[in-house]
Amino acid sequence: MSVSAAAPVKLRSRLAQKLDAEIASAAAVPARAAVLQVQRAILWLRHGREAEAREELNRLQARALVHPRVDLAAWLHLAEGLTAYFSAFGGGARERIRRAHVMAAAAGLKGLQSMCDAWLAQMAFVERDIDSLVTHATAVLAAPADNGAACRVASALGMAWDLAQDEASASSWYAWGRRAGSADGDDAALAALLYNQMQMRALRIRHAALAGEPGEAPAVLLGVDSIGHFDDAVGGSARADLTPLLRAQLLTVQGDFAAAAALLEAHLPEAIAAGLARTGGSLLADLAWCWANTGDTTRARALADQAAVEVLAEDSPHCDLDERAALHARLAQVYARLNEAGLAARHGDAAQAAWADDAAQRRLWAARLSSAGLGTPPR
Repeated sequence: MSVSAAAPVKLRSRLAQKLDAEIASAAAVPARAAVLQVQRAILWLRHGREAEAREELNRLQARALVHPRVDLAAWLHLAEGLTAYFSAFGGGARERIRRAHVMAAAAGLKGLQSMCDAWLAQMAFVERDIDSLVTHATAVLAAPADNGAACRVASALGMAWDLAQDEASASSWYAWGRRAGSADGDDAALAALLYNQMQMRALRIRHAALAGEPGEAPAVLLGVDSIGHFDDAVGGSARADLTPLLRAQLLTVQGDFAAAAALLEAHLPEAIAAGLARTGGSLLADLAWCWANTGDTTRARALADQAAVEVLAEDSPHCDLDERAALHARLAQVYARLNEAGLAARHGDAAQAAWADDAAQRRLWAARLSSAGLGTPPR
């Protein structure tokens, strides 16, 4: 069976050029070429080129059945896990990558094993699973140096420290990750790290405003714009739909309700369909708040009532406590604006309880990260 590549995808990163060159030089060794082609398809995925990546992965899955090899199968499990992650933020992603990790360990594929650990750390952060995050991050740092895994785990640890509200520790991990991504010429990883750092900063601004605490002004909007410019320069992003939602949250904090509502109306349906249900509830409450402030009180009330039911699902041990608190806090504002004093008081009380739970979680995360020796990056 041929190992010729799918339709060409031209990316401008040094990592893309390196993979193209390695694939060309491995033409006489089909087994090696196939593994490199999976790695290139993963890069396409990370740049948002899902259709081309899917075509290539389908071809390589067929090849793997004709010429079975553990290394190719393991890489394909990682690729399919990442396909699920980017399309649905979960949806079986963790299980596929765990399978790749087990196979890599059995076959002695240290680089792949470390990359799987890094992605599993990232997913553990998304799922607010601090024990799994510490386990996988520690494994990456104990393994032989690998820039790709280092950049990914640095992003996870930076966000973890941001969640714990230790900006100095978070910044040190982001900086370490940028150095690793730059060393590899991996523009997709650098764009993802920039987005994740900006996302956590935007959430701090939003949560401080909702909790009635002094915080940074939403001038960080300019930084959100820079993500889009960087994505355009390097050939696209796997999650281009998220940047407008960050902007909408900050515009809401700023009081620009009409502009925020327009962005939420345009982008929230697709984002929730793609798997952002975990944060979608508080964004629905944001939209209700925008409508309440632009005079659309009937729709504001209906959407607030929906969001008030959505929050009942935020009851798992690893739920986003800060998002639950934000949802209740925003609903309290909406109901107060709609002159529903009883509902406003009920959600205000729920918000205070959720903020207390969030503070306890932050202390727990800081303690777990520190005790695992994950306070600062390796030198």
